[in-house]
Amino acid sequence: MLQIKVFVFNPVRENTYLLYDETKEAVIIDCGADSHDEKKQLSDFIREKGLALTHVLNTHLHFDHILGNGFLYETYGLKPEYNRADEAMPGLKEGVVKFGRTIFKYEPVFAERYIDDKETVAFGASRLEALLTPGHSPGSLSFYSEKDACVFTGDALFRSSIGRTDLWEGNHETLVQSIKTKLFNLPDNTIVYPGHAEPSTIGAEKQYNHYV
Repeated sequence: MLQIKVFVFNPVRENTYLLYDETKEAVIIDCGADSHDEKKQLSDFIREKGLALTHVLNTHLHFDHILGNGFLYETYGLKPEYNRADEAMPGLKEGVVKFGRTIFKYEPVFAERYIDDKETVAFGASRLEALLTPGHSPGSLSFYSEKDACVFTGDALFRSSIGRTDLWEGNHETLVQSIKTKLFNLPDNTIVYPGHAEPSTIGAEKQYNHYV
């Protein structure tokens, strides 16, 4: 059975997900660890649970979701996996982002491999299916576990909201179409784990999300 540990990292309060099962193999989705304390919190948990990290996954490449990729590569020797379309994002290679009055610096680490729609990521006894859900960014992915009835949607779908589309290559119509055709086709009991804030379910979002 899939175990899900949620860390809320960096000033943008991004959800970093650590997934593992009875085999102790694990994956990280969207490592936003920025400070020394956040990185230590993450690595301490992995060590205390005796986990073997096998994949570093990114739903998309906005800075708050990739701040910890350099740390993971340095510590565990793993490069991230994501959809190729997001690599054209302006400023990605500079490793410096200004957000309000805060300047974030990170070490750019580029893909170990690219993930396309409907590809499978396997670890231990678990499987995640990648669903291409563009609109927030052109290469946005969601990761779905049919066995454990949950989906990790990045910034595509939130509780009672959807991702912003005023950033580079964002498109509102594309995002709504992605949600309707990919995410809303999942079973209603599927738990939605978004890139920020609290989880929801597909059924609740189909009924109450007025942005879709």
